[in-house]
Amino acid sequence: MTSYSIQVTKRENIAGGKVNALRAQGYIPGIVYGPAAKANISVAVKAADVRALLREADTDCILVNVDCDGEKFLALIKDVQRNFLTDSTMHVDFLAVTPETVVRTKVYLKLNGTPVGVATGGQTNQIIYEIPVKCAVKDIPAAIEADITPLALNESLRLSQITLPAGVTTPFNGTVVLASVVKP
Repeated sequence: MTSYSIQVTKRENIAGGKVNALRAQGYIPGIVYGPAAKANISVAVKAADVRALLREADTDCILVNVDCDGEKFLALIKDVQRNFLTDSTMHVDFLAVTPETVVRTKVYLKLNGTPVGVATGGQTNQIIYEIPVKCAVKDIPAAIEADITPLALNESLRLSQITLPAGVTTPFNGTVVLASVVKP
């Protein structure tokens, strides 16, 4: 999994107009919390840094090295609150973790290959795009890959047919259909 870095500064726990003034200055309010943090820390982060981080990341499960005024944390971006009208970022939650911390998250499912059923007039239908997983932070995969090349027309790929990375489990049972090849 790719790890990113971001610089944040501590801020007073303020609300209302002062938070809006902070946003007007080009900063986004946020919070660092979790098992690896001594206490909840209210922070401010440059809006441009957050936009660049979210644009660069290829997954929703983003592992970040947070530098908070010289104090360093390993954190997952747990939540990004957005303005529903402008889609601008309003608040960011950082979950401070250690590499051994067990978390629940979602990982993208990447289908590889062209099924043999496509040559006979079928089309690939991906049903599941993200798989919920439970694992240690150090074991979070960037994506779970599945080879769909052997699928013929009217065949499906089930979760039991792919191998999850070591240390990764999912609450889905093996009968969940991930993708299928069907007639259009």
